[in-house]
Amino acid sequence: MGPPLMRRPPKFVQAFVDRNGRARFYFRRPGFKRVSLPGLPWSPEFMAAYEQAFAGQPMAIGADRTVPGTLRALAVSYFASPAFRTARLSTQATYRGVIERLCVEHGNKRAALLQREHVVKLIAARRQARRRECAASGASLADAARR
Repeated sequence: MGPPLMRRPPKFVQAFVDRNGRARFYFRRPGFKRVSLPGLPWSPEFMAAYEQAFAGQPMAIGADRTVPGTLRALAVSYFASPAFRTARLSTQATYRGVIERLCVEHGNKRAALLQREHVVKLIAARRQARRRECAASGASLADAARR
């Protein structure tokens, strides 16, 4: 029957029998896309597909939820960049907070269509919101600027 090692599927391979009675094998490594593997474990076609899946690039976190070309995709690529990663943790937290707030409202919009007047309107709206917050709390604008 062969050595016991050959009976067990390779690492990161999940095996199950589907509702039609067919054996299915998937490469499921954390952080990687799930890949269907053809044939039976340890067969040449299976091992070729397994090696290709094993050598593949890990998926970016949230990649399946991020539409390319949007502000959210731009933010995700910036968060993964060396410029962001080498910044101090306090700077990363500040930048991430500002960018995430922007993405909550405008993350699904196309980055290529963003123009100067849009940025001016966003800044003006933020300034107005800040003034309303200050008026409601009784703080001065100078106190708000220090926050």
